[in-house]
Amino acid sequence: MNSVKILKAKISDSQQIKKLEDKIWSEEVVNKYDIPMFVRFGYVFVAKDKEKIIGAIVAYLTKENEVYICDWVVEKKYRKMKIGEKLYKKLIKSVGKRSVVSFVETNNTPSIKAHQKFGFKIVKKIKNPYNLNEGYRFFMRRKQNK
Repeated sequence: MNSVKILKAKISDSQQIKKLEDKIWSEEVVNKYDIPMFVRFGYVFVAKDKEKIIGAIVAYLTKENEVYICDWVVEKKYRKMKIGEKLYKKLIKSVGKRSVVSFVETNNTPSIKAHQKFGFKIVKKIKNPYNLNEGYRFFMRRKQNK
């Protein structure tokens, strides 16, 4: 655990981030072509154990000047070690006074609780915005710091 570092992602990390997402989610969460763009122009941080990426948070700035989190992932064997929390804290610090938004599945209680711990509030329940399957998501927002 002492060897885990939270770093700003480099474009060269993009492929490893994509492989981690594919391993954890078993579906495409972020397009392989988008990850390098988000790394370059957005807010992407990785958790590395030596040279291996074991966690990531991927976000970008929206036209409403909010930061949208499109993925937050930690390899299963590294969970409950506060790595996800450290990734989130790094993101929140780096976005300054901007609000942060996320869509969270309504049945994903651990993620909902984690988001609430970081100051997110449920704004509304909406039909799945990605049209991948039936179901609903919570639209959650962490208000801008004043």
